[in-house]
Amino acid sequence: MEKVKLLYEGKAKRVYSTDSEDQFVIEFKDTATAFDGQKKAEIPGKGEANCLISSKIFELLTIRGIKNHYIRRLSEREMLVRSLKIFPIEVIIRNRVAGSMAKRLGLEEGKMLERPVVEFCYKSDELHDPMINEDHILALGLATESELSTIKEMALKTNEILIEFFRQCNLDLIDMKFEFGKDSQGEVYLADEISPDTCRLWELGTTTSWDKDRFRRDLGGVEEAYKEVKERVMSTPIESKARILIRLKPGILDAQGSVILNALRSLGFTEVLEVRTGKLLELKLDRKIDEPERIERMCKELLANPVMENYQWEWEE
Repeated sequence: MEKVKLLYEGKAKRVYSTDSEDQFVIEFKDTATAFDGQKKAEIPGKGEANCLISSKIFELLTIRGIKNHYIRRLSEREMLVRSLKIFPIEVIIRNRVAGSMAKRLGLEEGKMLERPVVEFCYKSDELHDPMINEDHILALGLATESELSTIKEMALKTNEILIEFFRQCNLDLIDMKFEFGKDSQGEVYLADEISPDTCRLWELGTTTSWDKDRFRRDLGGVEEAYKEVKERVMSTPIESKARILIRLKPGILDAQGSVILNALRSLGFTEVLEVRTGKLLELKLDRKIDEPERIERMCKELLANPVMENYQWEWEE
């Protein structure tokens, strides 16, 4: 998929059109910003880390039934995504008190909340993304009641999935920011990215930060933090299953099928006209970006005899 035209350049990403009107390319930059762009720096490897982390997490969410804009990764810094109309809303899910919530309410950072807190902000750099509530969203027509309900449900479900996934990475998901959009058919999808830029991630059982706060708060080790999260995420398996059905091609003599056919008829099952046998394989694996192509290679190079057999496979959801 070729990039055609730069459509938009933000603080952390560039968006390009492609030769398909319903698909865009997102390129992740090394630029880091904070405080509405007042603080800015280049973090080597940040773009690559965020692209790899986001790609793998979107793969996980796809497996778990969360619709998202991700199609596939094109390079270490680029991914192909669906074209969406983005809602002018930021959705924040908080599992612990941190950041602006601690300042607003005078609470100690790290306090565990009895249930996840959902917050909304109006997307506007000029207004510094002010907090709004559901009534604002509906009254201003930023989303319909049905869309808002879907957004909340998807955000909370995604939070559940990622709490468990990051726990496997020995990370505690403190809070995160989401963006959503809808396609030309009105279907709502999770969009943007999921990375240390949009998630607060602490070392499990501690308050050690492995996210953008290291840049915001001048904690040092920013490049190392992004690299560490990337390595943990990429080394944590996402379990999935593929079912592969292999059968003899039409016209190829099925000796085993003939034996079974004769046995069935000898037992009185004369209505059986033909038996064709095959084999069903179930593969448990870590679903990675290039996995469909790899399964094709497994079938062609080992599992099926291309001269005598056909195969078909599917993900087992």
